[in-house]
Amino acid sequence: MHRSTDTRPLDLPALSAAERLLIWGFRAKARSGSAVPTAADIQQVYDHFRVGDAVLSLESMIEIFACTAHTAIEVHCPTCPRISDSEGGILRAIAAAQQDRVDVAREQFERWLPPIGADWALAPVRGLATIFRIAGLILPDRHAPSVAHDRMMAMKSWFVGSATLH
Repeated sequence: MHRSTDTRPLDLPALSAAERLLIWGFRAKARSGSAVPTAADIQQVYDHFRVGDAVLSLESMIEIFACTAHTAIEVHCPTCPRISDSEGGILRAIAAAQQDRVDVAREQFERWLPPIGADWALAPVRGLATIFRIAGLILPDRHAPSVAHDRMMAMKSWFVGSATLH
């Protein structure tokens, strides 16, 4: 299988339909306190694409991040045209899970989560990947070089108004 070596920053319009749906849903669920889109809106869109059951996996992933993350994850608003490095990592993890490369998915999650959190994230990630695959929504393998863990700053907490959300 050919692996892409293009590691340029991604823009939302350049992503596949499966990637755009996944990122939009992740962003919308991560900002679940906002008025738009509502939980019902998210469910309706995912149901339309025959991946309604994946919403529960998204919720589980976000809960794992909220409870165990040692490093902030950068999540943009649902309408932002730019993809953060964190969101790109999530796409790579789920694409890897679709190909049963769980070790790659786990490595991606260890950027933000302790080892036990990365293990916990694998179940909903594999579920989401399977639901998308069954619906014909295949995420492309966008290979990116591994980030050295020792170059990352570990954080116990961060401010809600920080640059991690915009």
